[in-house]
Amino acid sequence: MKRINYILILAVFALVSCGKSDKELQAERQNRKLAEREAYQKAYKVAVMPTMDCLPAYLLKDSLLYDTAKVDVRLCRFNAQMDCDTAMAGGSVQAAFTDLVRTERLKHKRKVLMHYLTDTNLNWQLIADKGSKLKKLSDLSDKIIAMTRYSATDLLSDMVVKKAKPKYQVFRVQINDVFVRLSMLQNHEIDAYWFAEPQATKALMGDNNAIFSSADAGVHLGVVAIMDKKRRNEEEAAFAAAYNKAVELIDKNGVKYYADLIKKYMKADDATVRALPDIKYTKVGPPRKADLLMARNYLTGGK
Repeated sequence: MKRINYILILAVFALVSCGKSDKELQAERQNRKLAEREAYQKAYKVAVMPTMDCLPAYLLKDSLLYDTAKVDVRLCRFNAQMDCDTAMAGGSVQAAFTDLVRTERLKHKRKVLMHYLTDTNLNWQLIADKGSKLKKLSDLSDKIIAMTRYSATDLLSDMVVKKAKPKYQVFRVQINDVFVRLSMLQNHEIDAYWFAEPQATKALMGDNNAIFSSADAGVHLGVVAIMDKKRRNEEEAAFAAAYNKAVELIDKNGVKYYADLIKKYMKADDATVRALPDIKYTKVGPPRKADLLMARNYLTGGK
């Protein structure tokens, strides 16, 4: 019996000795990395934000609603729209969830070639800190708003100031990261902030006050933009088809059904998800001419 055990032990050692060397294993790991890098470079990359307008992208990716033989969708996640701009201008993404002010500026100022796959339901609310005593737009006099330059929030800030007709100046500070804005509100650092969902719902749960909504004003500036440099028509079509499938599912089941996705990608807690409004989505379709004209006029001063 001992002899048999000894033979088995020798056999094990023989098998181990016939295994791959450290050098071979290292070469395999390196080859895998190179293959993964090449696959990423070839993939259809989409810039997204931690906001509800991007929910169809998160759903189509996690649920694999697309034909992987036609398109390999990779999501590039950013917390600030300016980082999406950099990715678009640099050609590191093929598509981006953004707004018309940003895209029209990229097209005309930085000569980035692009077109619009669809509009989105991106809505911005101006939410006042509960300690600021801001109850209506006319109270904005001598107050500070957190926004982002050359964006929908910049245009909307102009709009609310014109409507408010404040006695004194309304000041603007550029706070690009959506989570930094939320943290500033929670720490009562300035007077008012522009938020999209789900950050707007989180802000309102703290007894803060919404004094303006772009949706209520009939302004729809959210879009998915497609970069035209080395345009990939078949992959774009596959992405659009998957987007439409995601929209159908969200509108059928409701946004709260996708609580796990919202928590995973938007850092929302359970209470925020439960408090979300009933958000509707639409299938792929171009932005409205009125919204496009509004963005262009804003950037050119009406010229």
